[in-house]
Amino acid sequence: MGRYIVTIGWSIVYMLIVGFIAAPLTQNVFNFGEAIVVGIIFGLLFAATIPTITAHSTKDKSKYSNFK
Repeated sequence: MGRYIVTIGWSIVYMLIVGFIAAPLTQNVFNFGEAIVVGIIFGLLFAATIPTITAHSTKDKSKYSNFK
């Protein structure tokens, strides 16, 4: 559970930074709420897929290596 919280937290921070920098470059207004929602979505996606991918690549005995 901690993995999800930390990943979501950092993805929100990164999306806020990317949105703040990208908004003026694309001549749009920075939308705080939209950046948070996109950060949460990417955080959940990365927290769910990265352990599965790494478990298959290292052939360990963790619970994630049973996913196929």
